[in-house]
This record gives sequence, structure tokens and C-alpha cells, in this order.
Amino acid sequence: MSENSLFVPNQLVIKIPSPEKILIIYNPISSAGNTKVTANYLEAALATEGKTVEVYPSERKMKKYTRFSDKIAASDLIVVVGGDGTIRKLLDIINTTGTPIYAIPGGNESLFARSYEMTTSVDELLQAIDSGICLYQFYGMISGQDINGSKPFFHMASMGLDSLTVKNIGKRKGPLSDSIYIWHGLKALCSLHHPKVSVTVDGQPVIQRGSGYLIIANNSAYARNLLLVPGASPSNPELVVGFLPGARHQHELFKAIKILQRKPANLPMQYFSGKSVACTLHEQSYPLQVDGDYFRDRDIAAESTVEFNISPRPIHVLVPPSFNIQQLQQTINNPLQSPSAVMHS
Repeated sequence: MSENSLFVPNQLVIKIPSPEKILIIYNPISSAGNTKVTANYLEAALATEGKTVEVYPSERKMKKYTRFSDKIAASDLIVVVGGDGTIRKLLDIINTTGTPIYAIPGGNESLFARSYEMTTSVDELLQAIDSGICLYQFYGMISGQDINGSKPFFHMASMGLDSLTVKNIGKRKGPLSDSIYIWHGLKALCSLHHPKVSVTVDGQPVIQRGSGYLIIANNSAYARNLLLVPGASPSNPELVVGFLPGARHQHELFKAIKILQRKPANLPMQYFSGKSVACTLHEQSYPLQVDGDYFRDRDIAAESTVEFNISPRPIHVLVPPSFNIQQLQQTINNPLQSPSAVMHS
């Protein structure tokens, strides 16, 4: 898709022509395997409106999406029916092509869709297509030792109970349910140990061989209502580091209680923000989870450094008309709520 306007710093909202060529990509193992039915239903509804639609299943490996590059570039919009892992694998391609993206929630979390108030409603998708309102949104990139190139993420990367849980789930095939996550989470809790890390932000050391829970976030939506990283926003070209020093089992139990209560965790976390974050892991290898996936299906080796950087260009996210853009803009412009103000603990 060709851009009608160049990216301008501090510009958040653009309007595009109503998309006519639409590519639907669905994850066949998300949402208990119901995504194919949803994708076919969307295809029929969009075709009725005179849209040109193609439907394809997602790929397990990011490099296999290169076969979609030409189709993505020739499309006016990508509609993803699935979870955050599917979107993560598409980030670099849609950044290169400039093709806008919309998500139909189909994963266990679907943080991307929930962040923009996207639902399974066909009417809302059609309204979004008619309005053509897009947001410029940044994402993160991971590189470092033993990592070939850079790997994208939209929401967060973390080391802690969540990464141990995702590793336990591993290469399980078939649909994933909440009960599977709960079962493997309990197993991870029984063997919980936290990583020891040193962290620099924009070249400045902020954590020196500290043991605890670590999260590098681009979005505050992670962990439902816990608000572990309240200052993180893809509208800002910065990443937020959240660190809970000396994290214990009781912190994880407290978080679980707060999730059930739908309340913020209010844990004594330290926060830092910047465009570039380097994390060195000490003493023992440890899993890293990225947007809900076990990163590269292997642990980060001890004494290796992983680098996290913000994308130099934003992607275009088509949003439903009901999404409150004015409130988002006020939050970004309010220095008391922006990451650069609440970070640097």
C-alpha cells in the first residue's frame, strides 16, 4: 500500500482511503481452532461490501511470511484473526510495506486487539474500513549474541514466572486454553527462580547484578488489570523497563489475586525508559518470553547480552471509530503520565 503522507515526528493520527484490497490471515490453533470459521465469515461479509478479499492461514516461523510480502504490499489492509504472536511475526513486513493492520481477537490474551478496543464484530470492522482512521504506532526489536538479525515485538519481553510458564508450554501443538496456562503456571511457580541481570538504558547503567522480575514493555496492556508498566505506550518512541527487585513467590500469588479482583498490583517496581535497553544475564541461563511466546524456543545463555530497541519507523494501525483517540492524545501529552516522566527511578 502506498502512503499518502510521510511520517512526521509527534504525528499520531492519519486518514487513509477506505481499503479495497484486504488480506485476512488467521491462526488455526488460536481460539480453540475457531479462527478459520471467523476468517471465512469475515471474507463473505467483506465480499458483500464489494471488497477484494484473500484468506490465508498463519505460519509458525517468521521467515516463512516472506512468501506473503508481495500480497501484503499489494493489499490496502491486513486483518489478523488470532493472537499477539501472529501479529508479532508480521510487524517487520507491514512496517516495510506500510500496509495498515486490524486485529480480530482470537488468542488467549489478544492484547493488541484489546488495546485498540477491537472486537469480533463485523460491523465495527466495516466502520473502521469506511472511516480509514489509522494510528502511527511503534514497536520493539530484539537483537544480541546468538540472535540472527533483529526480532520484533509489540507488547513486551519479560523474564520471570511468565517466561517459565511459556517455556513449560513449549512446543505444544493444538489449541491453547486458559486452563493450560494455569496448569503450567502452577508448575512454574513450584520451581520459580528469578534471573540476575545488569541493565543499561540509553547507555546508562540502571540495574547492577540485580535479582528479580524484569519486563521491557512497549504497551501497558500486559497482565490484564495489573498495570505492571503503566507508562508504556506504542504511541511513544520509547521502551519502558520495569524491575521488581528481590521478587518472591508471594509476589506472584499477590498478582494472581489482583488479576481475579481486576485491580492494579501496585508492586514496588522500579521504572526506567529510553530508546535502547541492554540486558546482561548473569550466573544461569533463563527463558525469555516475547508477546506470549517462548523466545526462539531456547533460553538466554548466562553472561550474554540482549538488546532491545524501539523501531525507527511506526506501523499503521486501523482503529474502530469507537476508539477514544482524544483520550490517548491527552495521555501522551500529559507529562505526569508519559514514560519519560514516571521512569528513571
